[in-house]
This record gives sequence, C-alpha cells and structure tokens, in this order.
Amino acid sequence: MTSIQNIIEFFFKKKWLGILLILGLAGGVGISTFYRGAISPKQRTDLTVFLKAGEAVADHRADQIYSVTSIRGWHYVYTPLLAILLAPVSKWPLDATVSLAFLLSLACLAGTVLLSRRLSGNAKPAPWQIALSLIFCLPMLLNTFTRGQFGIITLFFMAAIFQSYITRHKVLTGLLLAFAVTLKISPLAFLVFFFLMKREWKILLSTAVGFGLFFLLLPSLAIGFHQNWELLKIWKHLMSLAQSDGAHLHYLWDELLTPFAEDNQSLYAVITRFAWPSEALFAGHSNALARWITSGAGVVLLALPLLKARQTPREPEQNTLKLLAEFSLFPMLMLFTSPVTQIHHYTVVYFLFLAALMMMERVPCGSPERKYLGFSLWACALSLTLGMIFPLLGYWGLPLWGSMLLWGTVLCSLNKEHVHGT
Repeated sequence: MTSIQNIIEFFFKKKWLGILLILGLAGGVGISTFYRGAISPKQRTDLTVFLKAGEAVADHRADQIYSVTSIRGWHYVYTPLLAILLAPVSKWPLDATVSLAFLLSLACLAGTVLLSRRLSGNAKPAPWQIALSLIFCLPMLLNTFTRGQFGIITLFFMAAIFQSYITRHKVLTGLLLAFAVTLKISPLAFLVFFFLMKREWKILLSTAVGFGLFFLLLPSLAIGFHQNWELLKIWKHLMSLAQSDGAHLHYLWDELLTPFAEDNQSLYAVITRFAWPSEALFAGHSNALARWITSGAGVVLLALPLLKARQTPREPEQNTLKLLAEFSLFPMLMLFTSPVTQIHHYTVVYFLFLAALMMMERVPCGSPERKYLGFSLWACALSLTLGMIFPLLGYWGLPLWGSMLLWGTVLCSLNKEHVHGT
C-alpha cells in the first residue's frame, strides 16, 4: 500500500501532471459518453428511457410513463418524481441533454471529493486515500458515466447526507435522504436503519415528511393526486415483480428482471444462477428457496451492525471515523438484498473503501488486522474490476463476494481501539 501511496502523492506534487491526467480521463469518458448517448444510432444509454418518461409528462400523457419506450424498447421503472423533474428538458436536442447529464455527474463526483475532504475530527482522510478509493471505484464510475445512469449522483447524495449529519443539520439530513430515495430507489434507502440505530428521531421524522413531499405532494401538484396515486400503484407492482415466479412473462424480464444477467450482482440473482443451470430451465418454476435464503441473509446482515453497535460502548464525543465506517455499511445492504442490483449501483462502495483505508492507517504495520484490511481492500477492488471485464466472473458473482468480504471486515473492525481512539 505504501508504494501506491507514493505514486498517488507524486501526482499531487506534480500538480500539472495530475491535472493533465484528470482532464485526459474526463475528456475520454466524455467523448465515449457523448458518442454512446447522442451519436450512436442505438443510443446506448439509460438516459433516453428517463427522457421518454419526461416527454410523456410534458405532453400531458403522464399516465403513459410506464408504457412509453426508448428507441431500444426499454421501459421507465422509477417513481413519477424523476419523470416530472425531467419534463422541462425532455424535448431538448439529445446531444444537449446527454452533455448536461454528463456534466451533472462530473459535478457530483467533484462534490463528493470536496465533501470527503471536509470530514473533521478523527476522520480527516488524506488526499491519497480519497484518490485510491476513487481508483478502486473506477469501473463502476465509468459504467455509470457511459450508461447515463445515476450512480454518481447517488454517491454525491450519500456524501451530502453524511456531511449534513455530522454537522448536526438534522432536518436537512432527513430531507436529503428522502429526496435521494424517492428520485430513484437507491442503496441509500437502508440508511433509515442507520439513523434508527443511532436513535436520530428528528432525522427519521424529517425523512418521513420528505417521503410525503416527494412521493405524494409535489408530484400531485404537477400531475394531479389521482394520477400520481395510480402511477405509484403501477410502480409498486413493478418493484414487486423481480422475485415472483411469473416474472419471466412480464415485458421487463429481459430489460431488468432476469437474474441471469451477469450485470445483476444481487445475492438473489447469484444464488439463482448457482441453483439453476440456465434461464430456460428456470423460467416458470418456483424460486422459493432462493427467496428464503436471500431474505434470511438480509435479516442477518442487517442485524449484524445493529448488534455490533450494542456491543460498542457509547462515547462522550462524536467519533467521525466510527460514524463513517458504520454509515458506509448500510447502503451496501440494499445492494446485497435487492433482487436487482446492477453494477453501476456499486458506486456507493467508495465510502466503504475510504473507511477501510482510514482504519488501516491506524493499525501497526505487520499486524494481522492490517493484513486482513489490506487483503479485503484489494480483493474487493479486483473482484469489481474483473467481474466487469470478464462476464463469466461476473456471472458467478465475483463483485458480490468481494464486496461482502470487505463489508464483513469493516464490520469486524468497528470495536477495535484504533477506531475509537483519536
């Protein structure tokens, strides 16, 4: 790890070289994103799906947001709020909206870095730790950029929620969480359990108020209460299909629901692929065993950090590193337990990487715990990269297993002295 740190710090010292590297990478990704989304006749980006739903709202056809399709035949599956927010730009030229979406994601990535640097107390990450965490997350970040997805925006909201929490802006914390979850059901939904563990009743109350605002009130003002309510019922039905035995008959099967897509890195999907030799043999059969295993694992994984918190003595002052480590655990839970978890959702592993690197720096060189943390970090980073490069490794869930290994290692390190000390 020291050699990697020295290389990263070299680029910080040679600022012009680091800036050139960042600009070159951003330019290359921007060109690829623009070509895939705006120039390629296949429009290989999810952004066009969101824009089609927004166009339906703009044309006073909001009742059709779940039936309209993009040029590739893909359907919109998110809450009405996102379609409503995109309505004003839905009829812009595609090259303009693709460029705007790329710049927004780029700004959110910069915002995540800035908020990471603003952590205080005993959790002031070094620049090389932030840079290395981003490098480890690079496969998911690139995937999110080129697909026009919201993974980086979700990551920014996660950073903003944590920053708001440690600065004790509790109402804002709850509203940010509610907006992020409503905008696009994301890994951040499990942060509700983090704040429940911390007994942050004011944050939970403001989150509930936020859900009322963003699920019901604001969309109803835009498209009417009855229409918004009917759309929410359709959306709820779509979300319940993934683990149903009849999902293979639905039009979303090939687009989203099939557990046999190597891009799906949920525990449910990977277990299904182990249990059934092919999609053809699986379709139409009961998958109750996989559902029970996934549900049981979800309960156990959720209980582990809650039990760990009860075993850890309360501290008289806020411990930012411990909070960051605990905070980073909960969004990962939705990645593990949701029946559909695509690889671009794994951008939130950034904070798990950052917490693990900061813990590792407090452990003496050569100690078993430092070795465990180091091994888990590299195993997770390699699993995410190799799982994206080699479809067969992704099919057998390498990114999932590597992420669960790092998650468990960070969890086990929570009650160590180096986490609690200053």
